[in-house]
Amino acid sequence: MSTDTSTTFAFSQNGTASVKCEPSVDEAAAKLEQWNTRRVRVEFIDTDGRLRGKYVNIEKALSSGGIGLPEFFYALSVDEGAYDVPIASADHGYPDFFAIPDWSTLRRAPHEDAVAVVICDVRTKTGEPVEFDGRSALRRTCHRLAKAGFDALIGVELEFYLYQLDDAAHIALREQCPTRLVPVGHTRQTLSVHRWPDHAKFIEDLDAAVATLGIEIESFSTELGYGMLEAALSPVPPLQAADNAARFKQICKDVARRNGMLASFVAKPDMQQEGVGAHLHQSLLREGRNAFCPDDGVSTGMSETFRHYVGGVVATAAELSVFQCPFVNSYRRLDPKFFAPTNISWGIDNRAACLRVITDSRSSTRLEHRRGGADFHPYLSIAASLDGGLHGIANRIEPPEPSAGAAYADTRAQLFPATLRDAAAALHGSTLGRQWYGSDFVDHYAASRVSEATAYEALRDRSVPDWELARYLEVT
Repeated sequence: MSTDTSTTFAFSQNGTASVKCEPSVDEAAAKLEQWNTRRVRVEFIDTDGRLRGKYVNIEKALSSGGIGLPEFFYALSVDEGAYDVPIASADHGYPDFFAIPDWSTLRRAPHEDAVAVVICDVRTKTGEPVEFDGRSALRRTCHRLAKAGFDALIGVELEFYLYQLDDAAHIALREQCPTRLVPVGHTRQTLSVHRWPDHAKFIEDLDAAVATLGIEIESFSTELGYGMLEAALSPVPPLQAADNAARFKQICKDVARRNGMLASFVAKPDMQQEGVGAHLHQSLLREGRNAFCPDDGVSTGMSETFRHYVGGVVATAAELSVFQCPFVNSYRRLDPKFFAPTNISWGIDNRAACLRVITDSRSSTRLEHRRGGADFHPYLSIAASLDGGLHGIANRIEPPEPSAGAAYADTRAQLFPATLRDAAAALHGSTLGRQWYGSDFVDHYAASRVSEATAYEALRDRSVPDWELARYLEVT
């Protein structure tokens, strides 16, 4: 990991957790001067969990008032239109919120000379966290975590596809025909050494870029789909894990373009290929030690805390699932044949289950949540797992019986919402969601997902699909 990395969480030599003070503005100013920085890219998280930002001078970045950010920012949709949410109305006048840099996230920008990057928290004019902001929501979860006496470590596995970005690809993108894109790999081959040279230069450049951002990657590997790769990000505290995931996705796309490729995290680009997931590996720490392990300090297996954590995640997973599957395309991925769960099952080292409990050793004991696609909202997905688990611990919720073998066929397990509309409705009706994230947030986020579903339905009915025309054009 880069020596420039700052973090608010660390382990002392005796293995207990310790907290570092976040860098001051003066310390940030000194670092920017040391790096000969000319501009700072201040970064924010939008409603979809994507990284956006703008470039400001040093004086503006260090100003106590923060950087103005229109309230309308949280209404922007994936096509740069507007979601049908109240803050998209001119009746509000589109006033500013203010982005306040979190200097613990200050890094040099890969591939940009004299530029630094910093992720911001967003505040109202009175200094309160903006409820629409996903990073603020995860911060509140982290406060609840600390109040309950825990720290956490989150490891994110992200899968993605690489496509050739040649002249033909540019034409396909301009003509809005991305199905013509050609994957970098032309065979299905998992954990391949033989196929690795297809991606080796890209990975070499990506590895260097993420190191500049202070992101540590445990492993890279090829995955099942044509041109499909996986990166396992090293476990870190929750807010840092979400920041790393958001930054990784953006730098992955940047490095891919520099290598004549297009990197995509769309959940299901091809119905004949595997979808791409974002698996959340998570464990709780109490006084620096894994709280998911039995208390005797020797045995492996599930502690009472771990059981109740799993029970809470199971109990709340359906109503919060829209954070893991936030787009219409997300639901195309959900097919048990491709290890993408449709029910809220759990099992011991069972990849066919939604929640995979791993207890091979005390150091590796953790929960892997396998529902989310790579299009997930990193901040809200992590928050939902932690809040569900804390709910289970506080209320001593025992999980149902574990599923063995084909967990997706376990009729005892509750089904997830099957569509984006259903998932948005589940969040809108969630009492716990409103308690944890606020009614303003729940109403806003649920409305943004309904708006996304409505946009899809309008487009779906506007043209005849290629397959349909090809089937009937000449023979009818």
